[in-house]
Amino acid sequence: MRSRIVAPLMTLVVAVAVLLVLPSLQTVSRERTNELELQRREVLDRVASLTRLAVETGDAVPLERYLVRHHDLHGESLLVIDTTEQVLAGVGGLDPDDPRVERRTRDSGYNVPFREVEPVLPWSSATAVLSVPVEVSRDVASGVVLLEADLTDARDDVRRGWLGIVVPALLGLLALFWVTLRAARWILRPVHALEAATHALTQQEAPAAVAVGGPPELRRLASSFTTMAGTLSATLAQQRDLVSNTSHQLRNPLAAVRLNVDLLPAPTDADRQRLAAVQADLDRLDHTVDRLLGLAEAEHRVMEARAARLGDAPAEPGATADRVRAHVAARWGGPGGPAVRVTADDDVVLALPAAEVVEVVDALVENAVKYAGPGAHVEVGLRAGAPGRAVLEVADDGDGLTDEELAHARERFWRSSRHVEHPGTGLGLAIVDALARAAGGSMTVARAAAGGLAVRLDLPRDGA
Repeated sequence: MRSRIVAPLMTLVVAVAVLLVLPSLQTVSRERTNELELQRREVLDRVASLTRLAVETGDAVPLERYLVRHHDLHGESLLVIDTTEQVLAGVGGLDPDDPRVERRTRDSGYNVPFREVEPVLPWSSATAVLSVPVEVSRDVASGVVLLEADLTDARDDVRRGWLGIVVPALLGLLALFWVTLRAARWILRPVHALEAATHALTQQEAPAAVAVGGPPELRRLASSFTTMAGTLSATLAQQRDLVSNTSHQLRNPLAAVRLNVDLLPAPTDADRQRLAAVQADLDRLDHTVDRLLGLAEAEHRVMEARAARLGDAPAEPGATADRVRAHVAARWGGPGGPAVRVTADDDVVLALPAAEVVEVVDALVENAVKYAGPGAHVEVGLRAGAPGRAVLEVADDGDGLTDEELAHARERFWRSSRHVEHPGTGLGLAIVDALARAAGGSMTVARAAAGGLAVRLDLPRDGA
């Protein structure tokens, strides 16, 4: 999230900085180029004047003396040629056959001066050829003066000028970037804490108190969230305790009622049917209490497992594919039992104890056998899933559930209207879901390929 704030802001700042710095860089380059042009223009005009004087008087000594002196001072080459391309005077290494000389005389001719230099940049070439005609009368030239101007000093000056502008600008951008990062971190610190606390709350974990910091609005939000999370966690804990305590407290009255029913005098034929109905209701209520206790235990196991993960508690040996096969064969493979088949990858080892895996498999197979109907086939699958994960699936080829019913299958106490004749409490899948979450996994309910119900558990693999 910090990058989403800093990146657009810094992009805008860099764009503004570039728009402000570029004109300054251009000004430095233009001023230094103008200074170079003025200096070399005086030299060219002086050489042209001395060349005219040499042509008129036939004395070329002043011209040659000036050329040598300029070459000694500045190290620049000068060349004077007439309209027939004959060299009248020269110093340095500038050759009449040099392509730059030929291009200058060809493009500008002998009557057009060329005293402008391309804007000097830090990466410009080291020299530039300038020219000025030697006029003997108006618009008539007897030759041309060419100067190979040395741009090294000008280029160094421009480079230093640019560094004097770019370096402070970069340092300012870096300082602004650092300040922006600090400010974004300060602003977003409570947001990240809120995100972590919200994730913990959705996973039914006890969220840590959100660090108070950042702007006043976020501090108030963090304080309100901490209060809300604490209240919600306390409410959930009270709810779990209520289910557990209520289930325990119901056992004694149920046992007393069952004992009193058993101690009743021998019923008459008319009362025997009512007594059987009472016994059936007591059995169903007793089963419901057992399921509630199982659900409370599973929810408690969720909290214990998360505390163990946070505390780096040593893990028990994981359940192997052989362990699942052996249990299913022993528990469901007897004569006359349901058709339960196991397909498992031998190299898959679940990162949860075998006792918990057996408990989950029993609950799912029992649910499938109960609701798939007589003669149904149940398949228990264990295979590798995503990296570090495994999939434990129990599927049947029964009637299954409709799409609308699948949406309610994980709800507590929910049962399909088509299964009311079967004994049950609607807590079986809720308990399996709690056990899966306790192991750091998740449960999904879908339609099986064979048409029945498929319950898939995504669980961590051992060593992941």
